[in-house]
Amino acid sequence: MNVTAGNRLTTKEPLADKRIRKRADDPRRPVWLEATESFYKKLNRIANECDLSRYEALSRGLDALLRETQIRNSSLNRNIKSPGQSEVFRRTMGQVSRNYWATVSPEEKRERARKGAQARWSQHS
Repeated sequence: MNVTAGNRLTTKEPLADKRIRKRADDPRRPVWLEATESFYKKLNRIANECDLSRYEALSRGLDALLRETQIRNSSLNRNIKSPGQSEVFRRTMGQVSRNYWATVSPEEKRERARKGAQARWSQHS
């Protein structure tokens, strides 16, 4: 399905077509063989604007995409259908947590951190 967006023609793929394309994506094939001139222009522009190397810009972009997908697929967002509701819930729970930790003494925080570190290190032994 072709859609005109401004002066350019874009393609909106149905979900089934995206799945087929993903299956056909050969992980052994270098991705730069499919990158267009506009891709490199966008990459250069973003890397320059963010004062990063192109590699770092790509790496951080992939990390951000993964975080976004994990948040979207989290149990909270699966159970709360409205993105607005999940954001309100997330902010509320963050405030509850901050309020709770504000009541815990520094000694108690230190002790809990020590116990947590001990538990992590004992898992690796």
